[in-house]
Amino acid sequence: MNLAWMPNSLTMGNLLCGFISVIFASTRTPQGCLIAGLLIMGAALLDGLDGPLARALKVDSAIGAELDSLADCVTFGVAPGYLAYQAYLSGMFVPVFGKSVDLGIFVASIFPICAAYRLARFNVNHVTNSFSGLPSPVAGIIIALVPVCFHGDDIPRPLFVAFFVIVALLMVSTFKYSKPQASLLKSYNRVRLALFFAIIVLLIVFLKQWAVFVVISIYILSGILSFVIQFIQDHKY
Repeated sequence: MNLAWMPNSLTMGNLLCGFISVIFASTRTPQGCLIAGLLIMGAALLDGLDGPLARALKVDSAIGAELDSLADCVTFGVAPGYLAYQAYLSGMFVPVFGKSVDLGIFVASIFPICAAYRLARFNVNHVTNSFSGLPSPVAGIIIALVPVCFHGDDIPRPLFVAFFVIVALLMVSTFKYSKPQASLLKSYNRVRLALFFAIIVLLIVFLKQWAVFVVISIYILSGILSFVIQFIQDHKY
């Protein structure tokens, strides 16, 4: 019996969450944007399970990998970009040849463009122990967390635009990001694993929804910091 349908179903669930996220974001209500963000986060969980399940069942395949990339492009590229537009970027009108053009549309489109390129580059050139550029699921999650953690008026629009564009460009950067799952497996022992989960539980208890935001932000900053350190070392003399 071919069990490939099991991990592929998780991948399809990822895609389904991304599509429904777009529908909820289209309502442009705080509640709709909140649900849209939560759906993207739920999709990330499914995305993290389909690959390990396929390897565990020994049914990983090229078609599964391509299907995963297509789903990720929708869920972590199109959906976060559309959510950002509906929640924060719409109405940025600028005059162009005597007509008002919503600049927010073009700002929002940066995200799916960068995500698509990031995923295509990963498919043809990647290594086993690190990522080149910020992984698209991580980028999608951090954007999805904004309406979950903040109210609409809490973030000035210029600040959000800068944050949004930086996250998008980090996907197509060459900054090195570690693979947490690979690091955990490589240095696996009971004490370290227990400590890791204890820290996660404490963050969730004390910070609630902010826990994920803090952890993801630290991960994003780690790639930037490693690049800065490497740049300084390379140009020290």
